[in-house]
Amino acid sequence: MQEFMATSERRAELYWWFSTLFAAELSDAQIAEYDTYDVRSFLKSLSTLDPMREAVAELNEAIARLLVRPDRQLELAADFAGLFLVDPKQGALPYESLYRGEGKLLMQAPMSEMQARLDRLGINVSDKYKEPADHLAIELDLMGNLIIRAAEATTAAQRESWLGEQESLLHGHLLGWFDKFESACRAADQFGFYGASARLLGVFLKMDANYLSLVKPAQAAD
Repeated sequence: MQEFMATSERRAELYWWFSTLFAAELSDAQIAEYDTYDVRSFLKSLSTLDPMREAVAELNEAIARLLVRPDRQLELAADFAGLFLVDPKQGALPYESLYRGEGKLLMQAPMSEMQARLDRLGINVSDKYKEPADHLAIELDLMGNLIIRAAEATTAAQRESWLGEQESLLHGHLLGWFDKFESACRAADQFGFYGASARLLGVFLKMDANYLSLVKPAQAAD
């Protein structure tokens, strides 16, 4: 159980970190954190996982370029706007509805489904995010919350239920559209910081899906 708790905290931290990356422009103080021991150690720990090694190396290269980039905060903010706040034909808007429409510009179902999920779970994100419910940052943030709820569950049945919610969100939403978003982001991001971040997140999502497929039966057997 202690191992499950520790792993849950680490998974939630990763989801929330990625959510922060895609939620808004980074401040100069946030960028400066990438030059600290804590962040370097954090990324180094991720690189010890074989599936993540190459993606972490790519992100580290992008971070090195970012730290010496003239007017780095303004330039990275411009990258963010160009990728995530413009016409979808030019950037990579981070909304599930744009990638699940089967050729249509916008599909309302993912947005409605995500809002219904938030309402059912009693989770209000309106104070934190001024975006529709199918925004990537909101889906990632919700995964972090579901992970903590599973870790804090007082019974095996509750824990199993929250693990099921995680699987449903991951397979029913994130994994169904993220590959298309990642490809669009990498193609449109000339500087490479957000493209590398998307690549690392894509690897993490697949690893986490595999983890859930293994941990659910183990928890059910406890």
